[in-house]
Amino acid sequence: MNRPNPISRFCLTLCAALLLAACATSPYSKDIKFRSDALLAQQIETARAGMAQDAAPRLLFAGMAMNDQTTAFRNDVLLAESVARKVDPNAIVFKLVNPVPGQDANLPYATRENIASVLQKLSELARPQDKVMVLLSSHGADGFLSVQAGKQPLGIASVADVGRWLEPLGDRPTLLIISACHSGSFIDPLRRPNRIILAAAAKDRSSFGCQPKSDNTFFIKELLRQPALLDLSTREMMRQATLGVTGLEVKMKLSPPSSPQYFYGAGVEDWSHQAVGRWLEAK
Repeated sequence: MNRPNPISRFCLTLCAALLLAACATSPYSKDIKFRSDALLAQQIETARAGMAQDAAPRLLFAGMAMNDQTTAFRNDVLLAESVARKVDPNAIVFKLVNPVPGQDANLPYATRENIASVLQKLSELARPQDKVMVLLSSHGADGFLSVQAGKQPLGIASVADVGRWLEPLGDRPTLLIISACHSGSFIDPLRRPNRIILAAAAKDRSSFGCQPKSDNTFFIKELLRQPALLDLSTREMMRQATLGVTGLEVKMKLSPPSSPQYFYGAGVEDWSHQAVGRWLEAK
């Protein structure tokens, strides 16, 4: 029988180690799933405790970094969370993150099941006077978003899936932000009178800023890091973000342009014209 040479043995050992490492960080492995479930249960308990008994409106935020190939997706979620807390210091917050390899998994994983669970929980907590902000950040293609953790593809989140997960929110005013390539393909299927939808790219275009060690995707950086953000309306915020993204693409000679897209439902016109810092005052 032929025996592998030392180089072959090294390669086989390395491949086996990589496979074991990937399996060890799977969100479905027993110990890691237990930890992720506990972290999610903690977020749910904190959210329940934070729901005031008075009639004051609340902002409920859920951010999902659905792919572990870049730090940008996690940073998008953290940046959006900071904006939510500026709008409402008592905001109810859920964060799901698929960490890049080697990064501490200190937040629940953004699996399909957890995303559905969080949006269901938002629907149970949100009252008619509350507003909802949802961020989905990932790689994408026409009609779907990538879900990956532990270097393992965990399926996709199709536009039909996202629609089904959002459905329990009913007619509550909802701002949906999607930062992904081809994210404009989500707008037509998901448009509702009670929704504002902001997408990083046209349905047939790529978006940018998702290199492995990026700070944020271009779209989220230009959307949520604007000076005096709280004084802008959602419409002005989107207009300025589009200009900013275009400027970055021209400077870096990226083509074709991503062409960010938007939709404003007729039922949330007041909200879309309201300064971000006063969202909770809009009807």
